[in-house]
Amino acid sequence: MGISTDFSPAQQAFAEKMGLTFPLLSDVSRQTLEAYGFLETDPRNRLYRYSKRAYVIIDKGGIVRYKKVLDKPGDLVSDDELLAELDKLK
Repeated sequence: MGISTDFSPAQQAFAEKMGLTFPLLSDVSRQTLEAYGFLETDPRNRLYRYSKRAYVIIDKGGIVRYKKVLDKPGDLVSDDELLAELDKLK
């Protein structure tokens, strides 16, 4: 599942363009992103509230087992790293 601050219609267009097969959730209020520590803010500007690129693996019990927040929006975590983390849950 993916979460972003975009509105649902924009997410739907993005998902179709990218051929995504998983759901995208809209967090326009930024409450979920803030709760997980994925919100970039500026104390001098209350309107500056952007989401960071982050990866989270949550187990069936709702416990966060892996969390990686990246500094640059263009950075990605490798598939191998994510699959290795998922293997740990087996």
